[in-house]
Amino acid sequence: MQYRLACEPSDYWRMDTTLRMSLQWTFDDGKQVRRVFPLSAFDSMSLHGHSVQSLALDIGALRNDSPMGRVTMLSPSGENLASVFSSLTPTQRETVVSQLCLLVPSLQNVGLHQTGPRTHQLRFQDRWQPDLWFTPWQVAESVMYLMAFLVLPYQSPLPDVLTLDEPERGLHSRLLRQVIGMLRRLSSGALGARPVQVVIATHSFDLLEHIPPNDLRLMSRSLEDGSVQVSYPKQHLPEWKTRSIEPL
Repeated sequence: MQYRLACEPSDYWRMDTTLRMSLQWTFDDGKQVRRVFPLSAFDSMSLHGHSVQSLALDIGALRNDSPMGRVTMLSPSGENLASVFSSLTPTQRETVVSQLCLLVPSLQNVGLHQTGPRTHQLRFQDRWQPDLWFTPWQVAESVMYLMAFLVLPYQSPLPDVLTLDEPERGLHSRLLRQVIGMLRRLSSGALGARPVQVVIATHSFDLLEHIPPNDLRLMSRSLEDGSVQVSYPKQHLPEWKTRSIEPL
């Protein structure tokens, strides 16, 4: 089965919520199913049985206190990260913690600390001083982003499509390689209960080093009407190599 998204008559980037979007599924037997709905209804919702989760993680939101309660999916900016971690099973929490400590060897454990009547936050234990626990505001940005990525496979229910805006932010190239590898396993079904289609938006050359060319889609704006044009790298790479950037 394949997805095909299209904005009609223009594109999403005009931010005109009166426009409509179409979603078309093409099945292995050649049958096609097409649905049209408002653009404003597209973000992180179930689309006729197919769910889309859109994440644009924000470091301030990730570090803020989270309302207590069972939450099984990350919010778009990640402000409920502590609650999602709290809602994991003990085995899932142990897995997330062990993976984080493997990637960040200076940490030994992750816990939860109640900060108010109905709020809590993550705490991070120092490897060499067991009595020393860091708040989210005391650890590196990469730690918070890694925590968000590591809980993704254990969300319930898993989305059919996961979109990530610039996941390279705050990550060293070594950690970025690990995150991209995890997302590829998530998309193949090797990680998580079932495969999740992962779509990444990025301007990072470092991130592209870890993506096979056949998985890339290049987006550009039409000079005529501002619409977004999607192409494959092989179509325009020779032309782009001949271009030069004029000095400002």
